[in-house]
Amino acid sequence: MLNFAIFPSILKMEREVIHIVKKLLNGGDEVAGNYTYGGTESIFLALKTARDYMKANRDITKPNIVIPYTGHPAFLKSADYLDIEVRYASLTDEYTVDVDDLNKKIDRHTIAIIGSAPNYPYGTMDNIKALSEIALEKDIWLHVDACIGGFVLPFLKDLGLDIPPYDFTLEGVSSISIDLHKYGYTPKGGSIILYRNRGYRLHQIYINASWPGYPLVNTTVLSSRSAGPLAAAYTTLKYLGYRGYLELTKKILEAKEEIMDGLERLGFRILGKPVSSIVTFTSDDIDLFILAEKMRSKGWYIQLQPGSLKMGFPPSIHLTISPVHSVTSSEFIEDLKQVVEEVRDYHIEIPDEISSLKNLDELIELLGLKDLSFNRMDLVNRLIYMLPPEEVEKVFKEVINKIYP
Repeated sequence: MLNFAIFPSILKMEREVIHIVKKLLNGGDEVAGNYTYGGTESIFLALKTARDYMKANRDITKPNIVIPYTGHPAFLKSADYLDIEVRYASLTDEYTVDVDDLNKKIDRHTIAIIGSAPNYPYGTMDNIKALSEIALEKDIWLHVDACIGGFVLPFLKDLGLDIPPYDFTLEGVSSISIDLHKYGYTPKGGSIILYRNRGYRLHQIYINASWPGYPLVNTTVLSSRSAGPLAAAYTTLKYLGYRGYLELTKKILEAKEEIMDGLERLGFRILGKPVSSIVTFTSDDIDLFILAEKMRSKGWYIQLQPGSLKMGFPPSIHLTISPVHSVTSSEFIEDLKQVVEEVRDYHIEIPDEISSLKNLDELIELLGLKDLSFNRMDLVNRLIYMLPPEEVEKVFKEVINKIYP
């Protein structure tokens, strides 16, 4: 951001945005936070702060975190950058974290445990209350990832839904990440990281006066940050207000109920118990890889989650429901019904030419990545499902390195 001593209005806007968000998450006066440019930055800062705080208060030489398999990859990316070991906790049949398994993975070098409210793949919420109790008992950091649910769950609760506790009302919650550019409806480049107190947040701030120039003061990762997204976020929050967000959430709820009812009538299986705005479904009879492409040809860009044969995650289709879907949900279900009939007996195996490919360039061309047509996404996703995750990562790193300038 620009120098707040010269442009105090920027600091005033950030203060007001933080005040609005922490009130939404039941944070008291002691809760402190900052505006970031995305959920990944918020998560990175949370792990960096947890690591430094825990290392300052106990003898930790090999920091690790424990996270359910449904935790967002931003945690894994951040852990990679910060040299933090990642330990995975298994899932229950409802696609939420297995609390007992997570508890067993904790040792004296664990700096943080992670819970999602909700997670991205299935829209299910981890038992944050149970995680809070573990965090208090073992005196470790608990971060709640509310990036996609933080601006929906409070309003669903006010609409009468039974929403389990996940915010600062739980004493064991140390930090929360929440995105503004998702259901806060602000322009891209807006997220918030909140800490239970300023003592925690102190470990996030970077200051350097050991050079001939001006003292470098960074509250977040970047030094040069445009104030534009912050100003847009401030304006959006003020314009919509509580009533605006409540009405938008009501539309999400209406669309979600209609879509879930339609999916069940068509014989799809909804994975877990979605609490917020995400619904994920699968099928034992329908080829979802083809279904997703057929729906795309009708103008519906639904997200096919390939899953993993090795890890035991089935292919599924992820729907992120927005207020606009309250007027399109019936059309969506009708189109889906037609596509289901088209693909019911349809199945494609991996083409034989895959096994005869000589190099990466041939694979890129076969998958429609060379000309950026992306016309074989069904094949791309099928390969992702069948290959071990480590092989997928290796191949895609090479592919991305090839197709980017």
